[in-house]
Amino acid sequence: MKLSPEKIELLSAAIVDQLAEIDGVLFQGGDSDLRLAVNEIITDELMIEERLDAEIHKMLQAYKYEITMGRLNYDELYRKMRLRMISERKIIL
Repeated sequence: MKLSPEKIELLSAAIVDQLAEIDGVLFQGGDSDLRLAVNEIITDELMIEERLDAEIHKMLQAYKYEITMGRLNYDELYRKMRLRMISERKIIL
């Protein structure tokens, strides 16, 4: 994951604190419940990217021979496949 659990907790707290300062924003739960919910949302969003990357790496194993022989560039294939999958799945990163 690109952010440590500690950084996610800090970010969650900052988001809840910022929302609390906005007039007209009313919370239906306690601060700790909201922070936990925001923490879960951020973690889930980060996991989408990790799952996508793992899927792409697995798919590129089919081209391992061509990559090893220098016929294909792994980084270029990875980048192209990642962009295509993000576009097809309408993923926002």
